[in-house]
Amino acid sequence: MRLRVPPATAILCGTILFALPSRTLAQTPAPRSTEVFGGYSFLRDPGNAILDASAGDDNLTLGWTAGLARPVWRAVAAVGEVSGHYKTRTTFDADVTLSFHAFLAGPRVAARIGPLTEFAQVLAGAVHGRGSAFGTTVSVTDLAAQPGGGVDYPLGARLAARLELDYRWIRGSNGRPPASQFRAVAALVFR
Repeated sequence: MRLRVPPATAILCGTILFALPSRTLAQTPAPRSTEVFGGYSFLRDPGNAILDASAGDDNLTLGWTAGLARPVWRAVAAVGEVSGHYKTRTTFDADVTLSFHAFLAGPRVAARIGPLTEFAQVLAGAVHGRGSAFGTTVSVTDLAAQPGGGVDYPLGARLAARLELDYRWIRGSNGRPPASQFRAVAALVFR
């Protein structure tokens, strides 16, 4: 089953993001420095099971993410991110593997409310998928868009813990339909 986001829903989400009260954004201090982040990343990839026998298992539980964000104006930062997700299934005579690597960049808007810093971002770039089974390897690279958001909780003057949720849409090509993925991240942020 593929999840398709209607254009009206995407427009509504974008409108809500940009309708944040200007007073809240005006109270957000300008980011002080470049941030570097890295941590665990979980990916749910519905509809792209490795084997028919594992069609109900859409989770890639082995994953990582890393990146950096550079302030550009007030509460806006430019973000660059890479991530990898992996899955292996053992059959009677071979291992079947699946991996996704994403290379994304885009803008992030942040607001501080109390001790927490909330953010929303829209990243775009390329996702490389690779599957290997029974001596055959197939790989494909497609364009992707990844809107999402999260919250940072300060652990110290220059360290924070991050929780993030993202939706990733991957363009279909060469006869393949578009794909949707969902991602959850738990990371450390160094400023």
